[in-house]
Amino acid sequence: MSRQCAFGLRLVIAALVIIAALWGALWSNVEYQVHRARFMLAELSRIQVGDTEASVLPLVRRYAGSKWTPEPLPPRDQWLDKDEYDYQTGHEIDYKYRLGLDTFGGPVAVPINGWTEAFGSAREHVPVSLRPLLGLRGWGIEVDISIRRGHVQSVSVETLVEGRSQWVGHSWELADRMPRSHMPSRAYAIGSAHLTTRDGGGEIITNFFTPAASKEEVEAARIFNVECLTSLRGCGICDVAPRALEYLECHPDAAWNIIPPKCP
Repeated sequence: MSRQCAFGLRLVIAALVIIAALWGALWSNVEYQVHRARFMLAELSRIQVGDTEASVLPLVRRYAGSKWTPEPLPPRDQWLDKDEYDYQTGHEIDYKYRLGLDTFGGPVAVPINGWTEAFGSAREHVPVSLRPLLGLRGWGIEVDISIRRGHVQSVSVETLVEGRSQWVGHSWELADRMPRSHMPSRAYAIGSAHLTTRDGGGEIITNFFTPAASKEEVEAARIFNVECLTSLRGCGICDVAPRALEYLECHPDAAWNIIPPKCP
């Protein structure tokens, strides 16, 4: 082998080693972020309506949460639905804490760092079909913890992930009552909504429940298929929240604003 060929071979080997190291580092970061996601979702599941604000502050700080105050309700005469205004009156919150995780600066509105932004920029140039293999599947979790008079009034969690053919999502909200006056008068309701993201749309399964929900209902509402975050094949809407859809099949009266997907 000539000296020139040997040098070229060494360059190729060095390049492959660098690529393998970068790929390994990227996947290590993905596994770390998925571990954080599992841990955060487990922590959030332990929060109850009525818990003190002080009890949730360590979690807020751990995930770099921010505090913000929503706008007050408009005057009653500006509401078309006066019943909805009456329903919302007296349940306004003092402020919220927003926190979460976002792998590549993608689907959710949480603070991102330089590495996240850099990976996000690189991801935009990779074909969608190759992103899962390279550890570049986009996903994010956004959390709101609402506070009123020093206590938790509600907790809402939304998880979005780049699925098989579109973005798919799962969300749950725990509060002392349903968030809208026209929703079913029950302890647990399941709905769905369309997603709009900067690189496409999708669907999300939504869950609303109160402290009166049964253990079965609470589990159905909260359980998200975390495997969707790293799945090479990608998930569809039937995969992200199987327990909720199973519950809906057995309890159709829990449906709110949803056409159940046809799952295999």
